[in-house]
Amino acid sequence: MNMHRQVMLVAALMLATPTFAERVAAQDWPAQPLTMVVPFAAGGPTDTLGRILAAQLSEVLGKPVVVKNVPGAGVMAGSNSVAQASPDGYEFVLGSLGTHAMNQTLYKKALYNAAADFAPVALISEVGLVLITRKDLPSDNLQQFIAYTKANQAKM
Repeated sequence: MNMHRQVMLVAALMLATPTFAERVAAQDWPAQPLTMVVPFAAGGPTDTLGRILAAQLSEVLGKPVVVKNVPGAGVMAGSNSVAQASPDGYEFVLGSLGTHAMNQTLYKKALYNAAADFAPVALISEVGLVLITRKDLPSDNLQQFIAYTKANQAKM
């Protein structure tokens, strides 16, 4: 890993909690292992990404970064556990579009407020999303699909 990437990873992790700047003067950080909460089940793509990232962070920081899978509640359980954790810089979440954007609009009462309870630290990866339909559905683009679903809600 080149030096620029190492510095960016450490800087991103240090900014993960609002109180980090206050504590950095009082102690060497990290003084203990860190926990990366992955709000998905083990073995999936987000977990795999988290484990790769944790290994690199462990190497850069000189302390273990432990991956803790906390699935459940539409992937809100893990993120909520971090939102409720002490803001000491030792526990952070590997969030996603689902944990920090979709769930905020899909649920009337989400377990946390992604905008207020978290600070974005670093973009780790970009994932393209694709909407795919059956071949015989009479729509060739998103506008046609929306129009069709609105007109045929009872059948869908």
